[in-house]
Amino acid sequence: MAKIGIALGSGSAKGWAHIGVFKALEELGVKPDIVAGCSIGAFVGAAYATGNLNKLEQWINGFSNWDVMSMMDISWRRGGLMSGEKVFDQAKSMIGNTNIEDLNIPFVAVATDLYAGKEVWLKRGSLQDAVQASCSIPGLMAPKRLGERYFIDGAVVNPIPVNVCRALGADLVIAIDLYGYPELLTTPQVNEMSVSESKDDSHFKNLIGHSKDYFNDIANKFIRTQGTQPNMFAVMSTALDILEYRQKKSRLAGDPPEILIQPKVAHIGSMDFNRAPESIAAGVNSVNDIAHLIKSELLRFS
Repeated sequence: MAKIGIALGSGSAKGWAHIGVFKALEELGVKPDIVAGCSIGAFVGAAYATGNLNKLEQWINGFSNWDVMSMMDISWRRGGLMSGEKVFDQAKSMIGNTNIEDLNIPFVAVATDLYAGKEVWLKRGSLQDAVQASCSIPGLMAPKRLGERYFIDGAVVNPIPVNVCRALGADLVIAIDLYGYPELLTTPQVNEMSVSESKDDSHFKNLIGHSKDYFNDIANKFIRTQGTQPNMFAVMSTALDILEYRQKKSRLAGDPPEILIQPKVAHIGSMDFNRAPESIAAGVNSVNDIAHLIKSELLRFS
């Protein structure tokens, strides 16, 4: 029986589509034997490897912009806008408090050694630490220190780790590309609230009577672009998107997977973690759209 590996790509909030992909593959009777993930792919892959995928889906389906903002432990002295500790403390129950080598399925999180500039496969030690290292978006999250080394997002070197699956013995690799439709990335999302509106005195009343709604507005302005001028998050995320897209094209050309799944999530912003249901649905649809090709490829390897 052929060993199936799944390579879960990077893509920040777009990555909730990985959950939909897993669900749809399960409906087809496809159960990966090997999981390799980069960035958000490592996070969702870890949830799958620990049997907590449904738990993760339930958690993120209720996300709002307020929830996203509440997990941002802002600091300017840690090598990133936020440390990431608050996020992963809350996510601990979603991926389990275990070591990678104790999992029932081979798992690797891909990260980047900040100072050596090398691709690193994290396949031993704390699962939570490995996932955090793989998810440490440059500029946004502080690098993760493991031993004497500092790690940042694996997307810098290997956005879709097909080669990792092969190295772990996969005969057939299913790769998930969250940037399959790059033309949709050219127009940044614009917050509809103008600057003048944000200074309206009525917001002080909202702060008292409707504080959560008020901070949702603030979250929208903080995360999204304002007018036609991209904000800090938009610049960082779009620059990383460009880097990932070019890396992905090069890596996939040299080592193409047997099956490439491309959820249509390019219109979802990198920080739109509150749009989980939409992303998950896109993941399901992307598998269903090529179900006949997946079945054909599986028969070829059976």
